[in-house]
Order: sequence, then structure tokens, then C-alpha cells
Amino acid sequence: MIITTSMLRDKYASYSNPMDKIRREAKSGNIIRINRGVYETDRNVDPFLLASSILSPSYISFDSALSYYSMIPEKVVAITSASLNNRKSKTFINEFGRYEYSDIPEEAFSEGLTYLENGDYVVKMASKEKALCDSLYKWRVVHSMKDLRELLFEDKRIDETEFADCDHEQMRRLAKLYHRTNLNLLIKLIEKEYRNEQRN
Repeated sequence: MIITTSMLRDKYASYSNPMDKIRREAKSGNIIRINRGVYETDRNVDPFLLASSILSPSYISFDSALSYYSMIPEKVVAITSASLNNRKSKTFINEFGRYEYSDIPEEAFSEGLTYLENGDYVVKMASKEKALCDSLYKWRVVHSMKDLRELLFEDKRIDETEFADCDHEQMRRLAKLYHRTNLNLLIKLIEKEYRNEQRN
């Protein structure tokens, strides 16, 4: 389970120096530091389940979410998340792996989220539609629908069948929140090629 320094201080309040006890527990491997002030007690926990606790607010997105939903073929090494108001990308490396965080616009941040639950763990994650929008916010800028299709289906190898199965109305609604060229082109692509699915 995830446990904080504050929780550990309460647990070891009877010790003359609770912080020394915490350091000894970490050194012995009974607790594993995942970020400043945050520890994990289970060495075998799925690393995905720790992502939201390492940096908050955040949620799993970008390549990690696209891979989770089988929208890209690659196995992703780092666990990638969207964050808010950090101004630059952040990377944390701990015993469980490499965690990367990149900001997206505040207007889009809280939309299109779901949750992964496993026992006592709950981690926020983008829907596949939101993960694609977040990714297009980060990827290189393109200037035509032809270039967008090339970026999506050739360069990034988005599975076209999975893309076709997306909720395009949700994707179009989300794309409007980023105010970026790539996302404006995505709206046009949806309206041109999937307009029969739209519900106005």
C-alpha cells in the first residue's frame, strides 16, 4: 500500500525519533521510497498503480494509455502521465520504474478520465479518446488532414480499427479544449470521415 511520511510518523509516534525509524525501514527495504514523502510497502505491486501518487495532480495518458488500449503496437517502457501546472516535463525513477509527466492545458485536464482499481489502489487514467487528444497536443505540429493521417497511422502507428471504434463524439468534444492545430485538424478529420456517427 501507499503510505506517506505523515502516516509513518503517526505509526512510529512512540519512537524517540520517528524519522530515524522511517529511514531504517527504508534502508531495510520494508518500505520503498517512490517520491519525496511517499512510500510503497508492496514490492510486487503493479507499477501502473503508483503513477498518480508520485506526482499529483496527474493521470496516466500518452503512450502508456495508448498501449494499454492497444491503440499502438509498442510495449512502453516508461509510464507516461499528464500533469498540470508544472511548466516543464518531469521524470522520476525509482525501484518500480521510470515515470514521465507532461503538462496539458488546464481546461482539458479533468475531462475524459476513468479509473483503474485494484484492491486499495486507485489510479486515474485517460480514456482512449482522451489519451489520443493528449498525445496530439504533445506530438509535432502538422498542417493538413493528409499530414495528420500520416502522423497518426504511419508515424505513430495508431491502429486504424481501434481508432474507428473510438467514441468520436467524445473525441471531438475533448479536442476543442486544447486550442492547438493538431486537435483542430482532428475535429475536421472526424467530421469528414465519421460525420454519420455524430450526435448533435
